[in-house]
Amino acid sequence: MSRPSATTSQSTVNRKVDRIESDSKDPRWAKIFLGGVTRSVARLPRESLTELRIRDGMSWNAAVAKRVAKFTTRREAREYSMGMLARSTQNGTTIAQRLERRGFESVVINETIALLKADGWLNDDTHAVVRADSVSRSRPGLSEDFLSQSLEWEGIDSARAQREARRVAGNPDSRKQALALARKAIRERGRRTALAVAATLLRKGIESTIIEDALRKEGIEFDE
Repeated sequence: MSRPSATTSQSTVNRKVDRIESDSKDPRWAKIFLGGVTRSVARLPRESLTELRIRDGMSWNAAVAKRVAKFTTRREAREYSMGMLARSTQNGTTIAQRLERRGFESVVINETIALLKADGWLNDDTHAVVRADSVSRSRPGLSEDFLSQSLEWEGIDSARAQREARRVAGNPDSRKQALALARKAIRERGRRTALAVAATLLRKGIESTIIEDALRKEGIEFDE
Protein backbone atom coordinates (compact mmCIF):
# COMPACT_ATOMS: atom_id res chain seq x y z
CA MET A 1 0.00 0.00 0.00
CA SER A 2 1.10 3.60 -0.47
CA ARG A 3 2.36 5.71 2.42
CA PRO A 4 0.34 8.89 3.07
CA SER A 5 2.11 12.24 3.27
CA ALA A 6 0.93 15.67 4.42
CA THR A 7 2.59 17.24 1.37
CA THR A 8 -0.06 15.75 -0.92
CA SER A 9 -3.08 17.06 1.05
CA GLN A 10 -5.60 18.82 -1.16
CA SER A 11 -5.77 21.72 1.36
CA THR A 12 -2.10 22.58 0.80
CA VAL A 13 -1.76 22.55 -3.00
CA ASN A 14 -1.76 25.69 -5.12
CA ARG A 15 -0.43 27.84 -2.29
CA LYS A 16 2.79 29.80 -1.91
CA VAL A 17 5.73 28.87 0.27
CA ASP A 18 5.49 31.48 3.02
CA ARG A 19 8.70 30.66 4.86
CA ILE A 20 11.35 28.02 5.45
CA GLU A 21 12.42 27.68 9.07
CA SER A 22 15.13 25.65 10.75
CA ASP A 23 13.79 22.92 12.98
CA SER A 24 14.33 24.06 16.57
CA LYS A 25 15.20 20.49 17.59
CA ASP A 26 17.72 19.96 14.80
CA PRO A 27 18.87 22.92 12.64
CA ARG A 28 20.11 20.51 9.98
CA TRP A 29 16.44 20.08 9.06
CA ALA A 30 14.08 22.67 7.61
CA LYS A 31 10.31 23.03 7.98
CA ILE A 32 8.27 24.31 5.05
CA PHE A 33 5.29 26.58 5.79
CA LEU A 34 2.68 27.66 3.28
CA GLY A 35 0.63 30.84 3.35
CA GLY A 36 -2.57 30.36 5.29
CA VAL A 37 -1.48 26.99 6.73
CA THR A 38 -0.53 26.86 10.39
CA ARG A 39 1.42 23.62 10.46
CA SER A 40 4.45 22.83 8.32
CA VAL A 41 3.72 20.75 5.24
CA ALA A 42 7.16 19.12 5.06
CA ARG A 43 10.29 18.58 7.11
CA LEU A 44 13.38 18.11 4.95
CA PRO A 45 17.16 17.95 5.36
CA ARG A 46 18.51 21.42 4.52
CA GLU A 47 20.88 20.03 1.90
CA SER A 48 17.91 18.62 -0.02
CA LEU A 49 16.21 22.01 -0.53
CA THR A 50 18.36 22.82 -3.57
CA GLU A 51 17.90 19.33 -5.02
CA LEU A 52 14.13 19.61 -4.65
CA ARG A 53 14.12 23.26 -5.83
CA ILE A 54 12.31 24.50 -2.72
CA ARG A 55 12.53 28.27 -2.02
CA ASP A 56 10.57 31.07 -0.41
CA GLY A 57 7.68 32.42 -2.44
CA MET A 58 7.46 29.52 -4.86
CA SER A 59 4.15 27.94 -5.79
CA TRP A 60 3.38 24.76 -3.87
CA ASN A 61 1.46 22.87 -6.52
CA ALA A 62 0.64 19.21 -6.99
CA ALA A 63 3.89 18.56 -8.87
CA VAL A 64 6.01 20.02 -6.09
CA ALA A 65 4.06 18.15 -3.42
CA LYS A 66 4.53 14.90 -5.34
CA ARG A 67 8.27 15.54 -5.74
CA VAL A 68 8.71 16.15 -2.03
CA ALA A 69 6.55 13.15 -1.07
CA LYS A 70 8.61 10.91 -3.37
CA PHE A 71 11.87 12.16 -1.85
CA THR A 72 10.56 11.71 1.70
CA THR A 73 9.31 8.19 1.09
CA ARG A 74 12.59 7.08 -0.46
CA ARG A 75 14.54 8.62 2.38
CA GLU A 76 12.36 6.82 4.95
CA ALA A 77 12.90 3.51 3.17
CA ARG A 78 16.66 3.98 3.12
CA GLU A 79 16.85 5.07 6.76
CA TYR A 80 14.78 2.07 7.86
CA SER A 81 17.01 -0.26 5.83
CA MET A 82 20.18 1.29 7.25
CA GLY A 83 18.77 0.75 10.72
CA MET A 84 18.36 -2.95 9.96
CA LEU A 85 21.91 -3.14 8.62
CA ALA A 86 23.26 -1.38 11.71
CA ARG A 87 21.82 -4.12 13.92
CA SER A 88 22.92 -7.14 11.91
CA THR A 89 23.93 -8.34 8.47
CA GLN A 90 21.04 -8.50 6.01
CA ASN A 91 20.37 -9.53 2.43
CA GLY A 92 18.20 -7.89 -0.19
CA THR A 93 15.35 -10.34 0.24
CA THR A 94 15.01 -9.78 3.97
CA ILE A 95 15.09 -5.99 3.68
CA ALA A 96 12.59 -6.04 0.82
CA GLN A 97 10.19 -8.17 2.86
CA ARG A 98 10.42 -5.83 5.86
CA LEU A 99 9.89 -2.74 3.69
CA GLU A 100 6.87 -4.34 2.06
CA ARG A 101 5.35 -5.08 5.47
CA ARG A 102 5.82 -1.42 6.41
CA GLY A 103 3.76 -0.37 3.39
CA PHE A 104 6.40 0.80 0.92
CA GLU A 105 5.54 0.35 -2.75
CA SER A 106 7.51 -2.10 -4.87
CA VAL A 107 9.17 0.61 -6.97
CA VAL A 108 10.53 2.27 -3.81
CA ILE A 109 11.69 -1.08 -2.42
CA ASN A 110 13.50 -2.04 -5.63
CA GLU A 111 15.21 1.36 -5.86
CA THR A 112 16.26 1.21 -2.22
CA ILE A 113 17.80 -2.25 -2.58
CA ALA A 114 19.60 -1.24 -5.78
CA LEU A 115 21.09 1.87 -4.15
CA LEU A 116 22.20 0.00 -1.05
CA LYS A 117 24.00 -2.52 -3.24
CA ALA A 118 25.52 0.20 -5.41
CA ASP A 119 26.80 2.04 -2.32
CA GLY A 120 28.31 -1.13 -0.88
CA TRP A 121 26.00 -1.36 2.13
CA LEU A 122 24.33 -4.53 0.93
CA ASN A 123 26.12 -7.60 -0.39
CA ASP A 124 24.13 -10.83 -0.66
CA ASP A 125 27.29 -12.95 -1.03
CA THR A 126 28.84 -11.55 2.14
CA HIS A 127 25.57 -11.97 4.02
CA ALA A 128 25.32 -15.62 2.98
CA VAL A 129 28.88 -16.30 4.18
CA VAL A 130 28.31 -14.58 7.53
CA ARG A 131 25.00 -16.33 8.19
CA ALA A 132 26.32 -19.77 7.22
CA ASP A 133 29.29 -19.35 9.57
CA SER A 134 27.03 -18.10 12.35
CA VAL A 135 24.51 -20.96 12.04
CA SER A 136 27.32 -23.50 11.88
CA ARG A 137 28.84 -22.12 15.10
CA SER A 138 25.56 -21.99 16.99
CA ARG A 139 24.34 -25.38 15.73
CA PRO A 140 27.41 -27.52 15.08
CA GLY A 141 27.23 -30.67 13.01
CA LEU A 142 24.28 -29.73 10.80
CA SER A 143 24.01 -31.72 7.60
CA GLU A 144 24.55 -29.93 4.31
CA ASP A 145 20.90 -30.28 3.30
CA PHE A 146 19.57 -29.05 6.63
CA LEU A 147 21.94 -26.08 6.72
CA SER A 148 21.04 -25.14 3.15
CA GLN A 149 17.34 -25.25 3.99
CA SER A 150 17.89 -23.17 7.13
CA LEU A 151 19.63 -20.46 5.10
CA GLU A 152 16.83 -20.47 2.55
CA TRP A 153 14.27 -20.04 5.34
CA GLU A 154 16.17 -16.86 6.26
CA GLY A 155 15.66 -15.49 2.75
CA ILE A 156 18.99 -16.44 1.21
CA ASP A 157 18.50 -17.61 -2.36
CA SER A 158 18.87 -21.31 -3.13
CA ALA A 159 22.13 -21.07 -5.08
CA ARG A 160 23.95 -19.13 -2.34
CA ALA A 161 22.45 -21.30 0.40
CA GLN A 162 23.65 -24.50 -1.25
CA ARG A 163 27.08 -23.06 -1.97
CA GLU A 164 27.65 -21.95 1.63
CA ALA A 165 26.20 -25.17 3.05
CA ARG A 166 28.75 -27.14 1.02
CA ARG A 167 31.50 -24.87 2.31
CA VAL A 168 30.80 -25.15 6.04
CA ALA A 169 29.18 -28.58 6.38
CA GLY A 170 31.69 -31.18 7.54
CA ASN A 171 33.98 -28.63 9.20
CA PRO A 172 36.28 -30.70 11.47
CA ASP A 173 35.85 -28.44 14.52
CA SER A 174 32.09 -28.35 14.04
CA ARG A 175 31.92 -32.14 13.72
CA LYS A 176 34.05 -32.60 16.83
CA GLN A 177 31.81 -30.31 18.86
CA ALA A 178 28.65 -31.96 17.51
CA LEU A 179 30.00 -35.40 18.33
CA ALA A 180 30.67 -34.36 21.92
CA LEU A 181 27.16 -32.92 22.26
CA ALA A 182 25.59 -36.02 20.71
CA ARG A 183 27.48 -38.36 23.05
CA LYS A 184 26.42 -36.25 26.05
CA ALA A 185 22.77 -36.35 24.94
CA ILE A 186 22.94 -40.14 24.61
CA ARG A 187 24.58 -40.56 28.03
CA GLU A 188 22.06 -38.27 29.73
CA ARG A 189 19.01 -39.72 27.99
CA GLY A 190 17.22 -40.70 31.18
CA ARG A 191 14.38 -43.09 30.42
CA ARG A 192 14.61 -42.57 26.69
CA THR A 193 16.35 -45.10 24.53
CA ALA A 194 19.59 -44.20 22.82
CA LEU A 195 17.95 -44.66 19.44
CA ALA A 196 15.14 -42.26 20.43
CA VAL A 197 17.77 -39.66 21.27
CA ALA A 198 19.49 -40.37 17.95
CA ALA A 199 16.19 -39.87 16.11
CA THR A 200 15.74 -36.50 17.85
CA LEU A 201 19.23 -35.39 16.87
CA LEU A 202 18.55 -36.43 13.30
CA ARG A 203 15.35 -34.36 13.21
CA LYS A 204 17.34 -31.38 14.47
CA GLY A 205 19.52 -31.65 11.40
CA ILE A 206 22.64 -33.26 12.86
CA GLU A 207 24.54 -35.18 10.21
CA SER A 208 23.72 -38.90 10.39
CA THR A 209 27.36 -40.02 10.34
CA ILE A 210 28.02 -37.95 13.48
CA ILE A 211 25.09 -39.57 15.26
CA GLU A 212 26.25 -43.04 14.22
CA ASP A 213 29.75 -42.29 15.48
CA ALA A 214 28.34 -41.06 18.81
CA LEU A 215 26.32 -44.26 19.25
CA ARG A 216 29.37 -46.42 18.54
CA LYS A 217 31.58 -44.50 20.94
CA GLU A 218 28.92 -44.86 23.65
CA GLY A 219 28.82 -48.60 23.04
CA ILE A 220 25.33 -48.66 21.53
CA GLU A 221 24.69 -51.32 18.92
CA PHE A 222 22.37 -50.42 16.10
CA ASP A 223 21.50 -51.46 12.57
CA GLU A 224 23.10 -49.27 9.91
